Amino acid sequence: FDWHIFISSDLTPIISHSVCLNILASMSSTAKPTILLVHGAWHGSWCWRYQIPALEAFGYDVETVDLPCVSGVAGTTQFDDAAHVRAVVESQTSMGKRVVVLAHSYAGPIASAAIKGLSGKGVLGMVALCAYIFPGGMDQGAVIRDIGDLPYVTWNMPSKGLFQTKDPRSLFFPPDVPAERVDWAVAQLRPQSMAANVGIVPPQAWQDDTYTGRLGYIRCTADVVIPIEQQGGMVLGAGGQEKWVVRTLEGSGHSPFLSRPHEVAAALDEIVNAFEAKV
Repeated sequence: FDWHIFISSDLTPIISHSVCLNILASMSSTAKPTILLVHGAWHGSWCWRYQIPALEAFGYDVETVDLPCVSGVAGTTQFDDAAHVRAVVESQTSMGKRVVVLAHSYAGPIASAAIKGLSGKGVLGMVALCAYIFPGGMDQGAVIRDIGDLPYVTWNMPSKGLFQTKDPRSLFFPPDVPAERVDWAVAQLRPQSMAANVGIVPPQAWQDDTYTGRLGYIRCTADVVIPIEQQGGMVLGAGGQEKWVVRTLEGSGHSPFLSRPHEVAAALDEIVNAFEAKV
């Protein structure tokens, strides 16, 4: 027999571990998923300071990560970042929680790599917030060379193997982040590992049919880093609205988690509800 209830020495009923997991799973299937926030290049988990309470107001539990690429260690790759995010995802799903990953900018391919193979294993889907969508196996270094470098960065700065932006104030935050939040954010930006941006893109979950209808994209129409035309082009090239649930923040720049976190939360909530309808 597969007994589920055991009796302790003092005759107190004890519920077995397997039953606890089943109870947690049944509870999580009706609860909102946990949102895992994955920051972009040069940033850290600090950047979600205003986004977290906005998501909590919609009833979501929120987790964050700090990617290895901004740890100051040269040579850190996208594979390292994806492995780190995957470990956090699996730590949540092992507790019976369902997870949606919200990825900003650079973190689009990181999150997509991290959840590959986890559809049906606790991962409900992924939402890209004005983020890159790249195919697995793409050589980013070759692409950067083909377009004539990235004019807004300084390579091997402040030390070999790291790089940073020349003018983050005019790149990340216009036109809608309040000045005091810009000052706060700029002071916390950190150098990024060059290897993370000039290496090979890991295999991507968005290229699997298992996530069709459970991929989201939040477009920002005033984004300087990834212009709206590029955002739309990437979504179209990755399967379009047959595969992606798309929402748009009119007038938002590249950092809506600082300028309009409640709008981001509302858009994400709509996307998650669309994901739920596909399950």
